[in-house]
Amino acid sequence: MRENPLGWFCPAYFEFGDMSLVSNSLHSAQNTGIVRRFRTAGVDVVSGFLRHELWTSLAQDDLRQRYRRTVFGLAWLTLSYFIFILAKIFIFGALNPAPLAWFAAYVTVGFLVWQIINSFVVDGATSLVNSETWVKGVQLPYSTYFYESISRDLIIFGHSAVVAGIVLVFTGHIPGWAALSVIPGLLLLVLNGLFLHMLLGVICLRYRDIVQVVQTVMRVLFFLTPLVWTADQVGPIADYLVWNPFTYLIDIVRAPLIDNHIPVSSWMVSLGLTTVLGLASFSLFAVFRNRIAFWY
Repeated sequence: MRENPLGWFCPAYFEFGDMSLVSNSLHSAQNTGIVRRFRTAGVDVVSGFLRHELWTSLAQDDLRQRYRRTVFGLAWLTLSYFIFILAKIFIFGALNPAPLAWFAAYVTVGFLVWQIINSFVVDGATSLVNSETWVKGVQLPYSTYFYESISRDLIIFGHSAVVAGIVLVFTGHIPGWAALSVIPGLLLLVLNGLFLHMLLGVICLRYRDIVQVVQTVMRVLFFLTPLVWTADQVGPIADYLVWNPFTYLIDIVRAPLIDNHIPVSSWMVSLGLTTVLGLASFSLFAVFRNRIAFWY
């Protein structure tokens, strides 16, 4: 900056080099702020995960409270899923031309995966909304509430998986070498669950009406996902299944167990969807993390 004829400094007298220096400084500060936000969000996710004793205890306690003073306790999770699946098999099995043994395994495993996906979506939308008391009273990483919700969904999944295992054995579907791919498939589902909690948890905390939209959309997608019907039953409508991401996520778990093959195309689509969802959800969480406390 140069001195004007009156002897004092005026912004109008900035040299071109000075203006470039200020512009570069502001740009550098903005970049530093963005990097800091992403670094803080990463620390939140990691530190929340390291509190696994806390969020697993919270998840277990929540489920115990749901079934408090009942005779069977958490066994109701297994029993209710067994009754539900039994009804689906006998009702829709009579309408499906496929062999009953294959269809029983198809429905059981499909609903098992759908149950965990639906829980990740619906519970993810309310994960921060339902944690208002904890957020206001205790200073914890926000991801702690994501992990607590995911842990609760996984406990329910584990109880339901007992029924799926029994059905697979009784229908003669003994797992082969392809069943080994189920383990990374389930891990991929859990990773998507974390991303869904990040994305929907923040959005639905800011805009509470989105919770109702999410629940309504999931009810519709239930009928558009191959759970109680197969692609050969719906004719031309099957061409539109490519737009349903849940079809691929279910297929990477169900196909190895009932057809003993690894669906490579479903894996490629699922990995692509996970990458896009991960980038979008973590970016949103990083940018708006500092505002979460003010949205209650």
